[in-house]
Amino acid sequence: MSWPQLRSGVYFILPEGLDQVELVRLTEAALAGGVGMIQYREKDKSTRQMILEVTDLLMLTSPISVPLIVNDRVDVCLAAEADGVHVGQEDMPVQVARRLLGAQAIVGATTPSPQLAQQARADGASYAAIGPVFASPTKPEKPQVGVDAVRQVAAVTSLPVCAIGGIDAQNIAQLPAAGASLYAVVSAISAAQDPAEATAELAHLTQA
Repeated sequence: MSWPQLRSGVYFILPEGLDQVELVRLTEAALAGGVGMIQYREKDKSTRQMILEVTDLLMLTSPISVPLIVNDRVDVCLAAEADGVHVGQEDMPVQVARRLLGAQAIVGATTPSPQLAQQARADGASYAAIGPVFASPTKPEKPQVGVDAVRQVAAVTSLPVCAIGGIDAQNIAQLPAAGASLYAVVSAISAAQDPAEATAELAHLTQA
C-alpha cells in the first residue's frame, strides 16, 4: 500500500511477548479507538512466527487503511508485505531500508538529536522519532529528554515528528504545540482496562 503522507495521530506500539490472541485483541481495540498507526515489535520470537503474526494483523489493519509497520526487521516487513519499518540508531541504516523497501514504504527513524533528524530526512526517512520524552516504564534505563527535545527536532526538519516514551492521557496534550504529530504509546493503551476507549481519549486530547 502507498503511504505518500502519514496521518497525524496516536501510534500504538504493541508490547513484546504477546500471544496471537492478545495481539489481535489489542489491535482490534486500538483500531476501534481510532489509532493512526500500529507497530509490531518483537525481539525473541522466531522469524517464521513474526511473519505469521504480522500477516494476520495486516488482515485487520489493511482493509481500513491503517498502516502496520515492523520494528527493525526489514526482512519480516518484506515477507509479510507490511507497510514499513521503524529503525533505531543501531539497526539497518535508513537509506538501506529505503532502498530495500521502495519509495512508498514507511521508514521511521529514531533521531536522538536535531542533527540526526536532519540526516534521517536526507536518508529518506518518513518520520523522525524522539524520546523518551517522559519517564518510560518500557525503557526505564533511558533518561527522559523532555518536551523541549521534541520542539528542537521539530524546528529543524520538515518530517513528521514522533514523540515517544511515557506518553499517557496526563501529558499527551503538551505535545502538539511542541511540534509532534505522531504520539507513540505502549502501556497507555495495552494496560488500559478498555484499550479502545483509551485510544480514543488519547486521540481526542491531541486535537483539543
